[in-house]
Order: sequence, then structure tokens, then C-alpha cells
Amino acid sequence: MVCLSDGEAKSSCMMTHRYPIEIHGIYIAPRHRVFGRGEEDLSGEDLESKVTAKLIANAGIEGDRFCRPRPEYNGHVTFFSKEVWDDVSETLDLPDAMGSEIVRRNIVISGVDLKALYGVSFMIQNIQFMGTVHCAPCLAMNRALGARAREAMRSRGGLRAQVKTSGILKTGSSDLWTEVAFDPENAASQAPLPRIP
Repeated sequence: MVCLSDGEAKSSCMMTHRYPIEIHGIYIAPRHRVFGRGEEDLSGEDLESKVTAKLIANAGIEGDRFCRPRPEYNGHVTFFSKEVWDDVSETLDLPDAMGSEIVRRNIVISGVDLKALYGVSFMIQNIQFMGTVHCAPCLAMNRALGARAREAMRSRGGLRAQVKTSGILKTGSSDLWTEVAFDPENAASQAPLPRIP
């Protein structure tokens, strides 16, 4: 692991855990915004698929409607697990033609338990990210995928993350570096509901 230069996040020097991953898709929405309210177009036709994308520190993915300088914003980009998508697709018996872009996350990835990266710094293709919080599925998921979609995605709707350094992200095989250990086999697991006292 190569440390970043002076003035950039020193925590990158502590990223001693390497995991092989696959980036299956990168998506941006140049115009359309969905917040789970009303009757927004949920077809995904407004999304643009990218093989390579420019990520801008403290802003997001170039060309995305939400990309603008906001250093403290907790969701410059969103990640979604391909393993979760496969499980949800099977559970809801979704058509083969329906792709994971329908969940409207920026980066579809496999080989990583995204739940392990809440509040954790990680690096992919020399771009540093800071995982922030769960990207909870909104009510729009039920309209886009079916009545049980939100429940099927409960606690595994994805990861919101800050972009800490700029760079070019590409689809395909890569490595994820981080300071924490996790089991990639847990990528699709669903955390239990909290107990009521």
C-alpha cells in the first residue's frame, strides 16, 4: 500500500487489508432526481452507464446531478453490492432483463461487505473514500421492484461514501484497500432486526 502525499489523508498509510473486487457498473443521473416521493420515473432510463468515470474530491462523480463541492456531505457517491442484488432478484423473482442500476446507486461492486465500511476509510484504484452510513432503500424501491423490495433490502441497501481524493474509476477487476478486516462472504447477509426491550 502506497501512502498518499503530505497534505492528504494520512489514514491511507494504515490500509493494510487488500481485497480483490469487481466493479460491475458505474452510473450517473445527469438530470433526474428520485427521493421516493410522488410518481417519479423509476425506469432507470435517465441513468448513464460509464466504463470510466472521473471522481472529484469532496464532490462526487463528474456529470452526476448531485456532483458539487460539499466537503462534509455524507453521500458524494453510493455503493451497492452485486451479491445483494443477486439475492434480491431471486427473492422477488425479478426478470432477467432488469439490471442492478434500477436501485439508483452509483457503483455496483462485488467482493466486499459494504456494512463493514461504515465510518471507515478505504481506497479503490488510488481513489480514497470514507464510508459514512447505510444507503437505506426508500419507498421508491417498492414501486420500482415490487411490494417487498424495501424489506428485501433492509439493512443492506448500500453504502454512502465521501470522495476524499480525485481520480479515474474504471469497471472491471480491482482491489479494495482498507484498515479493517471483513469477510467478503458476508456481502449479501442481512443484519437481524433490533430487539424491542
